[in-house]
Parts: sequence; C-alpha cells; structure tokens
Amino acid sequence: MSRTLQQRIIKAKTTFPVMAVFALLLWCVGAGGPLDAQGVLSGWWGTVASPAWVMEGANLLLCLLALYLLAELNNAYSLVGRRTMLHGLFFLLLWVSVPWTSHCVEANLLLCLLLMAVGSLFGGYQQRNAVGSLFSLFLFIGLGSLLCLPVLLLVPLLYVAAWFFQSLSVRSFFAGLMGLLCPYWVLFVYAFCSDRLELFATLFSSFFPSFFSGYADIPLLSWIVWGCSLLLFVGSLGFVMYRYGRYKIRTRLFLAFLLWWVFAVSLLWVVVPSAGGLLLPLLSASVGVLAGHLFSTSFTRASNISFLVVLWCLIGLSVYSCLWMHW
Repeated sequence: MSRTLQQRIIKAKTTFPVMAVFALLLWCVGAGGPLDAQGVLSGWWGTVASPAWVMEGANLLLCLLALYLLAELNNAYSLVGRRTMLHGLFFLLLWVSVPWTSHCVEANLLLCLLLMAVGSLFGGYQQRNAVGSLFSLFLFIGLGSLLCLPVLLLVPLLYVAAWFFQSLSVRSFFAGLMGLLCPYWVLFVYAFCSDRLELFATLFSSFFPSFFSGYADIPLLSWIVWGCSLLLFVGSLGFVMYRYGRYKIRTRLFLAFLLWWVFAVSLLWVVVPSAGGLLLPLLSASVGVLAGHLFSTSFTRASNISFLVVLWCLIGLSVYSCLWMHW
C-alpha cells in the first residue's frame, strides 16, 4: 500500500480520467458564447469566418491530439520516469486556466505542431542519417511560424540540440533548412499564382514592430499562469540538477533540452509579448512534462506536501478562471 497521498493519487487509475472530465466541464463553461454564432479567425491571411461549434470542436480535437503526443513522448523516451499521464494532468489544468488560449484555434494548432517538432528532434537521437528527422522537425517549425512568426527565433536552439543529440551533419543541416523553407515556398507559389504577393509583406510586417511592445495587452490571468509555470520550472530545474548524474545519458540530454526549451519559450515571450497568448499552451505542456517527472520520481515528505499544494492551487486557479471570471 502506498505510504503517501501523493503516491495514491499518482498510481490511481482514475486520477487522470476524473481530472480530464473536470477540465472538460470547465472548458465548456469557459466557452462564453452560443455555439451557433459566427467565429472569426483573423491574421496576416485575412479573415476567415466559421461557425463557433466548428472552431470549438477543432480546439477540443487539437487538445486530444496534444495529450496523445505527450503520452507518446513519455512512452517512447521515458521523460516522466514511469508510464503515467501525470504530465497530461498538469497540462490540462494549466491549459484550461486561460480560456482565451484554450478556445483559440491558432494557439492549439501551434502547440500540436511544436510537440510534433520535439518528437522529431528526439527521434533523430544518435542517428547517422537523420535527414528525415531534421526535415520533419523544421517542417513543423516552419508551419508553426506561419501562425506565430517569432517561433523562428527558436531555430538556433534546435540546431544546437540536434548537434548535442549527434544527429546533425551537413546533409541533415540542409535538410532542416529545406524543411523550414518549404511552407514559405508553398505560400509563395500560392501567392504568385493567385496574384496575392502582398501576403508576404503582411506576414513579415506584422512581426518586426512587435519586439518589446504589447505588455499592457497581456491579461493578468496569463501572467499568473506564466508565474505558476515558472515556479514549477524552477522546482523541476533544481530536482533535475540534483539527480543529474543518476540519469542515463539519453534521459539526461532530453531533460536538459526541455529545461532549455522552457527557458527559450519564456524568453521569447519577454522579447515578443504579443506572441504570449499563442505560446502559453506550449509553455504549459513543456512545464507539465517537467512537473510530471518531478512528482512521479520524488516521494519525500517535502515533495508530498508540494504536490498537494500545487495540485490544489492549479485546481483553484482553473475553477476561478473558468467560473468566476466567466460569470
């Protein structure tokens, strides 16, 4: 029998399903509008109108896809340390705590694309011929940059990570470059054939003026969720550094990359605050993996108390944001 409440909650088979239903109910309450209304997607591509129920259904499907990708990352690379969906639980609570991002198609689509990019990066670990892995990695980054152009600032970190993972060569470098440029080449062909070359000007002009501007437009709740994520990140950082020598080399590199990944995404938010709404789900998923690793492998008295405090704080934050703020 498990000694602590933390172990009982983590090992219980009903923990994740119950929390998933709880998060789904909060997500439905936070929709904040009739499903027969018209939803609008606007950006450099123009304005696209669609029924609200179609957009909300897409958000829910993308969330399910993100959970599947998180589960596959853990099953394939043992990031959490055991077969559990604890990292998915933390992601769901952080994701549902900010209704304007959990109900944003662009943010959820960007999350799935970047999770697939991380999976491609890990899949190329110690491959002599990692051309396919790096091509797919930067293809997903290129597609994500069409939704959030500042994502391109993460490209140097990914190339450095590929070098540490021993998957970078001259061929794979240029394969990654081709994958990165492929979405822009397709967009250029479409714009040229349809005589809409102004799409490129609109795309890039929306990016450069946004450096270090737009902090006032970020809601207070987004800052609170970001702060909670950074607290979990700091705790995970200390735990990983404490146990660093006990990990296998592969696990050590993957966890180190996730730590740098969260730091880079947070820094990107500071540099380009206008992209914070799109980057918040990605930050929640990445921190969820690190927090899941922390609490699934540490069973001290301090971790037991910290786990219960974090869990109840995230539950309270999600209830407050979806119920109190909604009404």
